[in-house]
Amino acid sequence: MQAIERYLKIIDVKDKPKNITDINFLIKKHLQSLHFCNFPVLLGEDISLELEAIVEKMVEQKKGGYCFEHNKLLYEALKYFGFEVEAPFARVLNNQKIDVPKTHRFTLLTLGGERYIVDAGFSFMSPNSAIKFGDTPTKTIFERDYIVKELDANNFELALMRKEGLYTLYSFDLTKHNERDFEMGHFYSSKHKDAPFVNNLVLSKITDAKIYSLKNNSYHEIFKGTTEEVIIKTQEQFSAILRDIFEYDISEKDMKYLFDKFIYL
Repeated sequence: MQAIERYLKIIDVKDKPKNITDINFLIKKHLQSLHFCNFPVLLGEDISLELEAIVEKMVEQKKGGYCFEHNKLLYEALKYFGFEVEAPFARVLNNQKIDVPKTHRFTLLTLGGERYIVDAGFSFMSPNSAIKFGDTPTKTIFERDYIVKELDANNFELALMRKEGLYTLYSFDLTKHNERDFEMGHFYSSKHKDAPFVNNLVLSKITDAKIYSLKNNSYHEIFKGTTEEVIIKTQEQFSAILRDIFEYDISEKDMKYLFDKFIYL
């Protein structure tokens, strides 16, 4: 059975998507089933971006992954189903005016003459449905509104609409990129001393009922209209969150290393 078919079976998507509603179902099943996680980066493991390796690591071994893995998997699944997709490359801004390299892969879907962003690789802020280009925001989980801002004919930003104003997640253009471009971004993101994923522990999961998010020693459970935070102070707390909430299988040695370096601040 080829890699995409194994992936679809494990996340329990049985039917070929026919429309945007079906594609949103695929995105939700993906996010519910697969963690966003950079533990392998922090543990110094080699991470392959070959499709077979992504399915084995993320889907079958349930080690999670980050944007280069999550969004390649969705890109390949949509292509497998015959949809028109491209893979843009973005600069992560997180509402700052900063000079940063391109380090975020996502998927551009064209369907029925409309363009959409499909992005399951932006940690706990990943939209759980496709975001349509245009002036009308797309409402996602817990009524989070996302909008694609067109800066000019070739330059765009994805923003989250908040009470205090727009929060820009990333900027991108429509330049065509290839897998070697993503390999370079992946190398920077997993190896460079200043890369965020080299310096922070990140783990998240998005379900219909709740968003679970762990960054360093801060654990959040996000509901509609409210967020609960727990500051992790002990190794036992950390272990329980990994085991009971995320069902993340990790050795005692690796768990202790992560706690000592990124949790016990």
